[in-house]
Amino acid sequence: MHIAKAFVHQAEFFDALAQVQLPSHVLGVTPSLGTDWDGESAVFIQVVLDDIAVPRSQLLAYTKQISQAIVQRIRPLEDWGVLPYFDFQMESENAKLNEPSWA
Repeated sequence: MHIAKAFVHQAEFFDALAQVQLPSHVLGVTPSLGTDWDGESAVFIQVVLDDIAVPRSQLLAYTKQISQAIVQRIRPLEDWGVLPYFDFQMESENAKLNEPSWA
C-alpha cells in the first residue's frame, strides 16, 4: 500500500503550505489530510477570506488565483502525493458556521 508523502511528513507539508505568500485578504488557511470520495489521498484546504476581499463579481477569479498560487508553490499532487480540494468561505460565513447552535 502506498502512503502519500504528505501523510508521512505532515509537519513539513503543513509548513510548506503556511509559507505560500497569499493576498492580505486571506485571513486563514486550514489544511486537513484525508481521502476523497474515491479513496484517493487528499488535502482539504479551507480558505477564509475577508468580507471585503473583492466584489462578488470578481470572487471566482480571486479564489482561482489563490488556489493556483497554492498548487503552483507546493505542488500537492506531484511532490506530496495528495489531491488538493479547496473550500472558500467569507469571514462572516465562517463565523456563523462556528457559532454554537444554542447561541
